[in-house]
Amino acid sequence: MVRPTNPVIPSKSSLFVVLALAIAALYFGRQIFIPLALALVLSFLLTPVVGLLEKARLGRVPAVLVVMVLGFALTAGLAWEVAGQLLDITGHIRDYKANLEETIRSLHPPNNGAIGQATATVRELNKELSAAPAQQSHDANGTPRTARPLPVQVTAPPTNLVEDLRALLGPLAGPAETATIVVVFTAFMLIKREDLRNRLIRLGGEGRLTVMTKALDDASQRLSRYLLLQFLVNTGYGLLFGLGLYFAQIPHALLWGILAALLRLIPYIGTLIATAFPVAMALAVFPGWQHALIIVGLFVILEAIVGNVVEPWLYGAHTGISSIAILVAAVFWSVLWGPVGLILST
Repeated sequence: MVRPTNPVIPSKSSLFVVLALAIAALYFGRQIFIPLALALVLSFLLTPVVGLLEKARLGRVPAVLVVMVLGFALTAGLAWEVAGQLLDITGHIRDYKANLEETIRSLHPPNNGAIGQATATVRELNKELSAAPAQQSHDANGTPRTARPLPVQVTAPPTNLVEDLRALLGPLAGPAETATIVVVFTAFMLIKREDLRNRLIRLGGEGRLTVMTKALDDASQRLSRYLLLQFLVNTGYGLLFGLGLYFAQIPHALLWGILAALLRLIPYIGTLIATAFPVAMALAVFPGWQHALIIVGLFVILEAIVGNVVEPWLYGAHTGISSIAILVAAVFWSVLWGPVGLILST
């Protein structure tokens, strides 16, 4: 009688080594893995749209090209508008400074109170302690004379047009390279998605082709539907947030709406960060706290409706992922891949 052999169970040390090597590969190869992950998410997001065009008797390659061109045109138009509004904000920073300082000063206690007098006393003591003693010299008669330091001004040499363009476009070289790789990967995945699925199935063995084909097709359809619904929810959230800011007469409402839609991808803190910017703008433009409180109220209402009504209705009661898992994933991927990892963590 032949006894069955026990399967080889890897030890904990070997699993730890494999996990450490995988994390190291993800970290040091992030220049390739980040565009690949972004392209994978975009391919799942755009697959339903490409499928609709194919049902309209449009070929696979023309359908992908149409979707990619429309997506690029929409992204470029929004980016151009956002850049223009950011330049307008930076051009009016000095105008906002006085009102913002006045609003912040209203939070300080009055100077005639006990706290105000103590603060003024501590400030005067700090000035006296930080003042450096002046260097003294003596003239021919022995009279002490204070030596004044000579002012020195450092000026940069004049630059030419090529250096100015290099300084302007230099920080954009990395994101432009990543965006190009993402576009190429996304187009390839959309065109060759069945071929990629079949190659992945072959890795699972020849005896389970039918089961794995159905499983992968079902998983890809569910994931595409979830990402499309998430995109629509975030777009609607940003649209309502921007419209609310527009009717509240907050400057650059389009910018804050787009920012709210994008930052909502970041779990827990994304919408808080997106709300902080228009609140700061309202404090810098309008006197008092009325407009800032309107923005906070708009944020609370939208979060209550979207988080408790819209998302459970579209996604179901839950997505099968616990809150602690989302938090751990957000911390892990943000440490590993930075802001992109934080957006892709969920």
